[in-house]
Amino acid sequence: MKIRIQASLETTALTLSSAVLFVGFFHLNGWLFADLAYSEGVNWVFLPAGFRVILGLILGLQGAAGIMLGTWYLDHSSLHTNLWLVVLNGVVSGFTPLLVMKVLRRGQSAEQLLQQMTPQRLLNFILIFAAVGSVAHHLVWLLLKHSDVNIWVDVWPMFVGDAIGALLMLYLLKLMLTKFKTL
Repeated sequence: MKIRIQASLETTALTLSSAVLFVGFFHLNGWLFADLAYSEGVNWVFLPAGFRVILGLILGLQGAAGIMLGTWYLDHSSLHTNLWLVVLNGVVSGFTPLLVMKVLRRGQSAEQLLQQMTPQRLLNFILIFAAVGSVAHHLVWLLLKHSDVNIWVDVWPMFVGDAIGALLMLYLLKLMLTKFKTL
């Protein structure tokens, strides 16, 4: 019984920490790259996309749930008139990286996938993740009649922003890990 409570507390802490990190980096991204915004919530550089990849790869379900909760928190004020859009946007935001990872690992464990991750495989993963995520978001917005959605035009800035943001975050993480190894 005690082990279950401890596991539940750890899962809750990881999920909530993921949500807080995602929201924090969303606001940091808005501050750093305000001039590179294509539209509300779509930037030509989107650092939180890197957290989607990192948390999906490392934490799995807890990371995905945290991103979903963080997205719900961010969207509740701007999209409050359409509850389904808020809910589905959070689900797409949180679970797309997890879904892409599950499809790409083809029966391997997450640990095996990370051990075999070459720079080329990571780049492929990021590009697939950015493509699937941007298309999924825009399909949700289009299906729920979010105003002014032109999927053929609007999907590209999100794809580019997610790809650049994820690459920047992952290379920053790699640089930090390299620096910690030398200390």
